[in-house]
Amino acid sequence: MPPAPLPPLRVLKLPLTSYSHASRLQSILFNLHLLYKSSLSNNNNNNTKPAIPQPPPYLITTSFRPVYTFGRREASKPPPKPLLNLLSQKRASIAYTPRGGQVTFHGPGQIVTYPILDLKRHNLSPRCYIRVLENSVIATLKEVGVEGFTTEEAGVWVRGDRKVASVGVNLRRWVCSHGVAVNVDTDLEWFGRIVACGLEGVEMWSVRRELEEKLKRLEEGGGRDDGDLGLVEMLGEVPEEGFRGKIEDGIISQIASGIGCQETEEITEEEVEDLGREYGLSGEDGVEWLKFSDETGGYYRVKGDKIDLEDHHRSSQGSGGG
Repeated sequence: MPPAPLPPLRVLKLPLTSYSHASRLQSILFNLHLLYKSSLSNNNNNNTKPAIPQPPPYLITTSFRPVYTFGRREASKPPPKPLLNLLSQKRASIAYTPRGGQVTFHGPGQIVTYPILDLKRHNLSPRCYIRVLENSVIATLKEVGVEGFTTEEAGVWVRGDRKVASVGVNLRRWVCSHGVAVNVDTDLEWFGRIVACGLEGVEMWSVRRELEEKLKRLEEGGGRDDGDLGLVEMLGEVPEEGFRGKIEDGIISQIASGIGCQETEEITEEEVEDLGREYGLSGEDGVEWLKFSDETGGYYRVKGDKIDLEDHHRSSQGSGGG
């Protein structure tokens, strides 16, 4: 008997938001999958049906206000002084997360994609799943004129040691969260304060910068023709939602195909919140936030913070100088 077809990939597209907000929504969906698995295990022992229906695969896309996130391997490390200065100036947040990988930056101009799904249901090993994420980015970038490739390190590169996409995944009972971040039009100065992903000598790069350099090479070679007009048009659209949407939709489509889903369906924040209320899922995400005390001048950690400097970042989106 052939396996049942997979349900559509449910997609939540968020506008620019705080890391804590997206993390909480992701956690609701992640914990929904874990709740089903626990229910399935308990009911198998009693020969009864699971208490909740099997959740479909989900995917969240968004961009964050400036935040530096550390992976679980760096949970005990103090951040470097340049990041502490940004935190005390209320220009960026610092979060310790349960994902794999090391420190990276998220901010305006990125497309962050968080699939939440049961890898076993999709017949994927963790290694194969990472390749799905990377290949989805590579295929999408090719559509906009950028040639990407992979190395032995997770992520996507262009021309040498220039990295345009970072991958970091959290896996528990074969349910995955977190995912991939693509620098579309990101202010790359933010990366200058860290050794991104723990890789010395790697230059963080963006799709916009790569297209600019490609156009420059074509112009210097005197070989630009009508076939390059699409590149000129795309470059002009990079800061616009149309170009971002093209890349965002491309990644969603490629990931859906890579995990075996034939269709996608958009959902809303309210639908995710309703699931949380229905099944008693609070959205606890395991993230610890580093905070600065104006009174003492010291730093301390808190769990479950919902603020994430949201008000401060509304007036400083994309400011990477200083």
